[in-house]
Amino acid sequence: MQTAKEQEMPIRNSIAALVLTSILSLPGGFAWAETAAQHDHPAAVTELTLNAGEKWKGDLNMIKGIDGIRHAVAARLEAVHQGTLPSAEYKTLAAGIQKEVDFMVENCKLEPDVDAQLHIVLGQVIDGIGELQDGVEPRESVELIVHALNAYGEHFDHPDWQALK
Repeated sequence: MQTAKEQEMPIRNSIAALVLTSILSLPGGFAWAETAAQHDHPAAVTELTLNAGEKWKGDLNMIKGIDGIRHAVAARLEAVHQGTLPSAEYKTLAAGIQKEVDFMVENCKLEPDVDAQLHIVLGQVIDGIGELQDGVEPRESVELIVHALNAYGEHFDHPDWQALK
């Protein structure tokens, strides 16, 4: 039997994801992280770009978090495509991805320009998490996350990166 605190966690995570998604969708919404993570962020950037024609270089925390997200999605992607992934597993996937996003936010030490670009990717991932938690069109929600991961791979220097299909 779960304690009251354990029962509240999924609700808190859902509310946090909803609030974060709402904030990120507002003009200037990336400013939330300046206070929350207590580090500087540049003005909101809305489009992924390369760094003077080169991929952005992040840090090990970014790579570890993105690898965790990619691994969680890749492990279930075939079942998602086949429509055989149980509905409860989508919520498990969302929770695992959220854990990796939280890790990256808590351990962010990126240069401001790199950070702004990563926020674009994470904004799409968070949108996908929210949709997975809502249970509406979960396959499309996973595709949104896959799209964000593939865009990340096109714009960030990540050793041995492989796009998802």
